[in-house]
Amino acid sequence: MPLSTLTGYIDIHVHAGPSIFPRSVTDMELAAEAQAAGMRGFVLKAHEECTVSRAQLLRAQFPGLEVFGSVVLNWYVGGLNPYAVDLALQRGAKIVWMPTGSAKQHIQYYGGSEYTAQKSTVRLLPQPPISILDQDGKPLPVLYEILDLIAAADAIAASGHLSPVETKVFVEVARARGVAKILVAHPDLGLNQMPVSLQLELTRQGAYVEKSYLTLMPGWQSITLEELVASIRLIGPERCVLQTDFGQANHPTPVAGYRQFLNMLLDAGVPEAWLFRMGAENPAALLGLPSPAG
Repeated sequence: MPLSTLTGYIDIHVHAGPSIFPRSVTDMELAAEAQAAGMRGFVLKAHEECTVSRAQLLRAQFPGLEVFGSVVLNWYVGGLNPYAVDLALQRGAKIVWMPTGSAKQHIQYYGGSEYTAQKSTVRLLPQPPISILDQDGKPLPVLYEILDLIAAADAIAASGHLSPVETKVFVEVARARGVAKILVAHPDLGLNQMPVSLQLELTRQGAYVEKSYLTLMPGWQSITLEELVASIRLIGPERCVLQTDFGQANHPTPVAGYRQFLNMLLDAGVPEAWLFRMGAENPAALLGLPSPAG
């Protein structure tokens, strides 16, 4: 039987317009659809800008909907820029993402900051690849500075499009610097795909791992539904976070996609209590919200 409600659920990783990429919904359309579906909220992610101001405007228009902004450390905000991080956190950003389109791993995988599955609507200058590691494989000093800011704000440090090797170092350094909330971004997605054994290792160090609907979609698929479910069973629902990563113009809207994803997992044998843990309770804990009623 399909899920009857999305009450309490939060999509912690979602895209909307305006954007440099074609999007299926605007910010306002996403918020209206989420509220109508009974969702608790979402976190806006944009590869090109901090979304704190956009989230603030949505909260004013949609009282009761938990909408939060984030910042991605691509070149558009100065790369690994502690000034951008500090200001974003002071203004309420809940997630600081390591580089995505500017990441060394992303540029090597796609041959540039674009994606094969979607193209920017504006011209993008060639970007020097960003790594969190120096030529000797050591963390850059600025990474410590950024993680210290995240720790002080009790915000979420997310891995972005780092390589598996970088992500492992990222989690270790974040823990050492006192970051309590660490999120490994879509580790099943092709561009930064990592073995489940490494995902399990990182969760045992205290990180959460995203389980993303995008990894099952045509043009992006890098894992089967059976493999995704098996990884959830191995890791356990306590350290998995469901998200769509939707917003792409050729996909269902993020809210419709979230519902599809939940029902797909339910049909594949994932217990409803697990879905609520991964899609409602874990995101709430990461965002510092009261635990939802199941």
